[in-house]
Amino acid sequence: MGFERAGWRFVRAGALLVAGALVLAACSSSPSPKTQPLKTLTIGSSNVFPPTLDLTANASQAIDEVIDYNVLQHLVELAPNGKIVPVLATSWTSSPSYGAPSSYTFTIRKGVKFSNGDPLTPADVVFSLKRVFAPGSTYPYTKIFDASSVTQVGSDQVKVTLQSPSWEWLYNLAAYSNGVILDPSAISSMATDPVGTGPFKVTGETTNYSVTLARNNLYWGYKPNVAGVVFRYFTNPNDLNSALQSGQINMIDNLSTPQDLGLFKSNPAYRVIAGLTNGKVQMTLNNAYGPLQNKLVRQAILYATDKKAIIQAASGGYGLAAGSDTVPADPFYVNLSNAYPYNPTKAKQLLTEAGYPNGFSLALTLPPYFYAQLAAPLIVSELGAVGIKVTVSTIDFPLWISQVFEGGAYQATIIDHAEGRDIGNYGTTGYYWHYAKTSQVAQELTAANAAPTEAQWISGYQKVLRQITADAVNDWIYIIPDLTVAQKDIVGLSSTAYTESFNLTYVGIGGTVPASARALGYTS
Repeated sequence: MGFERAGWRFVRAGALLVAGALVLAACSSSPSPKTQPLKTLTIGSSNVFPPTLDLTANASQAIDEVIDYNVLQHLVELAPNGKIVPVLATSWTSSPSYGAPSSYTFTIRKGVKFSNGDPLTPADVVFSLKRVFAPGSTYPYTKIFDASSVTQVGSDQVKVTLQSPSWEWLYNLAAYSNGVILDPSAISSMATDPVGTGPFKVTGETTNYSVTLARNNLYWGYKPNVAGVVFRYFTNPNDLNSALQSGQINMIDNLSTPQDLGLFKSNPAYRVIAGLTNGKVQMTLNNAYGPLQNKLVRQAILYATDKKAIIQAASGGYGLAAGSDTVPADPFYVNLSNAYPYNPTKAKQLLTEAGYPNGFSLALTLPPYFYAQLAAPLIVSELGAVGIKVTVSTIDFPLWISQVFEGGAYQATIIDHAEGRDIGNYGTTGYYWHYAKTSQVAQELTAANAAPTEAQWISGYQKVLRQITADAVNDWIYIIPDLTVAQKDIVGLSSTAYTESFNLTYVGIGGTVPASARALGYTS
């Protein structure tokens, strides 16, 4: 799992044939004005400064934000609308022709060069993907790569054989750092100068201040309409807002305090892009603790929670009410947000039926993040109204990891589970919410992922979502919004944040973006 903007992640796809001409406008050129020099885009980020630029060695989301998709590319990637699109592979086939894929064969795009001038070859792809599961691998998501072999086929294809059939594997290849393609001759410089095939290349960094990218003039695809990009890092939201208002930066990648949106929303000099992320804010319930062992008690908590009020308080009204462990970009998404409509009377009835007519005491342990701090007072009030007396404490995140996530020493907490398609956590033995049906769920997910048809895979995963919702394993509250604020002439920004990359493939200061890119969810 991952925790949004905390710098931590934890290791825990249908048979497609896509023509390379479908997306990415590979042979398009930028509409950059010939008479005016390109400008540099400066992005203000509230993320932590990247501890390294090697996303194959460190799980910090701050690295992916800058490097993934922008500098290092994948064979396939996830577009803002959640669809898989071809990038360094022009097409792919899966085998067998009927049933969950057990292998994929990718046709590698011709004419691609790394930013240092080295040509991309199928051998580079084989090297990159075998490196994921090689002995001593430091890749953060090695376990979900799940490949048994990677081999070159003919002159322009690469075949990946999976350890077990999987519909989901292609999504993981597209979205996680396991899938990046590297230049074997540049591995030694990954920490400070990762060499890739993307639209940008790294040209410098100033510790705790900025990372600078320049447009890669050797890039094989659409050329962004900027000379380069500077990521500037801010630890104080007020300083970040002031920097945009004074023109020191051109945009804010994700407004850390949605309540500040009023500074920009009504000003015609700015545009606000309100999308969704994979982040699922939930009140995690320790199913092994006292009263919370009783499903009726957990259901009562869900009925007592006013999601709309919490979204307004914690997220300025932005985001989407959640009802289970899924977001709209998931191929198996099902909207269960109305499974437990706000109903204090129903909550009290369930508590009485469960043997707690006078309620009980509940300790709520929080990490030091704004969404948790803002949601907690409402939860205290709402649960208090049905007799559950909540006491709140806040601890530093490293202690939260050791005490709550790893140690299980908690009763309830509020956290954003930020990884995409992380339903597998409910089938993970010993996972920190101690769901009683973990083994059953694991079997159901495994069977669904290997089902004969993609529709059966989706149906199987949706069955699990409905099961964990019926069991009220956790109190899913809302899907975290992605709030980008930019000067009005910035185009080509992603309309969502379903990956941890701040994808700048089509970005421009002025100009337009191709219709194919707009169809994928890039702004015009």
